[in-house]
Amino acid sequence: MGRLRTERALNGVAFTLLALGSIMMLLPFYWMVVTSIKVPSEVITFPPTWLPSVVTFEHYGRVFGKLAVGILYRNSAVVAVTKTILMVFTSSLTGYIFGKFTFRGRDIIFSAIIATMIIPLQVYMIPLYLMMVDFQWHNTYTGLVVPYVFSAYAMFLVRQYMHSIPSELLDAARIDGAGELYIFVRLVMPLSKAVLATLVIFYFMWNWNDFLWPLVVLNSPRKYTLPIGLTVFNSEVSTDYGATMAAAAVAVIPVMVVFFVFQRHIVEGVALTGLKG
Repeated sequence: MGRLRTERALNGVAFTLLALGSIMMLLPFYWMVVTSIKVPSEVITFPPTWLPSVVTFEHYGRVFGKLAVGILYRNSAVVAVTKTILMVFTSSLTGYIFGKFTFRGRDIIFSAIIATMIIPLQVYMIPLYLMMVDFQWHNTYTGLVVPYVFSAYAMFLVRQYMHSIPSELLDAARIDGAGELYIFVRLVMPLSKAVLATLVIFYFMWNWNDFLWPLVVLNSPRKYTLPIGLTVFNSEVSTDYGATMAAAAVAVIPVMVVFFVFQRHIVEGVALTGLKG
């Protein structure tokens, strides 16, 4: 009985901590939405109100009136979707190679790739931009996409996940006459849905919110992505907190949609990528 009570107490503490953590994570989103539908006078009221006394959508009207939301959405969607698809494909292919094939120098090459993760963008940003200028890719979406087609972090996740796929299954397919491309497309990819869904969520979110590199590469307002457009908008309405929150709410919608579509895979993907080979 004493052990059972201890376990229940520990479970209660754990659930309490998880509940508090969830509230802390959700509170900023709640405050963003609530502030975006308050009247201007209530936005700056102190002490702040947790529920709007009057619901208004005038802040959203200002956002759509001053900000080319459609163009910014299109630009961000093109860049984020393209980068995510290419990155998921290349990382799944390279992760499969490093996880399921043995060749000379494999571990050294993989370690060198992983070591690149410690180098921040600010270190190689200027040389990378000069390369984009030499290739005439500055102020183009090609210059935004191509440098991020490969991801060391994504390769690492996929490689770890590959250890959960039985090598005997792949060997059986080879004995039956299946080629490597067939095995990769018809066996490995379907079995890797969990980790691929995790990568889609992570990298779509990161690509959608990417600010620094698009700011460096792009100089045409018609090609701006949503984070740059929001920064320009915020500089114009810096004291209008309701409009700022409304713009942020509009920007976060695609990320939330992608998360809810793929979220059932994310726990399995993250858990299985921790398996050791």
